[in-house]
Amino acid sequence: MGSAYLLVLYTAITGVGGSMFRVVFNLFLREQGFSNNFIGSITSASLWGSALLGLIIGILADRIGKKLVIILASIFVPITSILMTLQLPESTMLILSFLRGGFFSIGFTVITAALTMATVPGNRARIFGMNFGISMGTGVFGNFLGGLFGDLIGLKGTLVISMALYLFSLIPVFYISFRDSKSSMKDIFNFKGIKKSQWKILFLYFGTNATVGFGAGLFIHFGNLIFRDLFGLSATMIGIALSIAQLGTAVGSVFSHKLGRKFGPLKFAFVMQLLVVPLIFSLAYIREPFTFTVLYAFRFVFMNITVPILNSVVFSRLPQEKLSTISGVNGLLNNSLRAVAAMFFGQIVGVSVAGYSRLFLISTFFYGLNALIAFVIYRFLEHETQTRELFN
Repeated sequence: MGSAYLLVLYTAITGVGGSMFRVVFNLFLREQGFSNNFIGSITSASLWGSALLGLIIGILADRIGKKLVIILASIFVPITSILMTLQLPESTMLILSFLRGGFFSIGFTVITAALTMATVPGNRARIFGMNFGISMGTGVFGNFLGGLFGDLIGLKGTLVISMALYLFSLIPVFYISFRDSKSSMKDIFNFKGIKKSQWKILFLYFGTNATVGFGAGLFIHFGNLIFRDLFGLSATMIGIALSIAQLGTAVGSVFSHKLGRKFGPLKFAFVMQLLVVPLIFSLAYIREPFTFTVLYAFRFVFMNITVPILNSVVFSRLPQEKLSTISGVNGLLNNSLRAVAAMFFGQIVGVSVAGYSRLFLISTFFYGLNALIAFVIYRFLEHETQTRELFN
């Protein structure tokens, strides 16, 4: 099996384990008597870890090699996660959440860089779409299993089982073999060779991820609490509701390169992200469970189906020896803004379900800004030769 497909298998295993953990963890904290403010702080700490520690790990991956960093993450994520199920002081929980977030972030930083190096332009868009689709598809399975096991054996037992499964991701990693560039610290931080056009691409790429980071950070990590508070759903039903959104994204992402080829990759991305804006707005007012779930799912699908398209276009234009570092910087912007947004969750929502209307209205504004940036990216890169080569 080629290295690119082994990386996709790694994504599949960590996707199931990680989703099982995420779908019940906030419910576990609620069961332990923690407030919305503390749950928001725990989520924020994890995101700060993804932002700050994730950047350091990204730099480290360019320095010592991506494979070694992936192995370390496969070990440290389960350790820190299982420790968080114990009765520990709140300060210790926050530290563990920070560390867990940092190592968990490699699935979105180092893996993206590794996939770029393990593919060629002719199959890169397809592999990126497959990897993202697998991450969403296994999320569907993980959400369902997490919710089901949470009701059958309890939330804590489910959290431990999810991380035991996560450890199996070590198996494909040991067989990975690709040209893994290792650079000196001086070379990593030498950006003089980056062209003006590449800086413009980075500015736009960071901009779209930053606006989505804050807009999504207000609610995306609290989907389980939203469905529990608004509709009183059980853990199993919450898992199913969240799985519906990921299932559509999984199918769409696998075929994203074909959709990009048919409609124009960046034009398709812009239209999808524009459609998200009215969907987010509608979530502020609709309180019928089925309709809310359908709109929530479409928002998730339209937003995330474009991720592999944009990543393949952007990363194909950047220096390979700096990909993990650049991905880490992007993670710093995205996750730090998500962390700030998560800190406002409890304050915006308060103790009344009416607070969720305010939450989605604020989020709508930031998704609108993102749609504007997506339009600029479309006009700038859609008709370039490199873009066409990726989607032939």
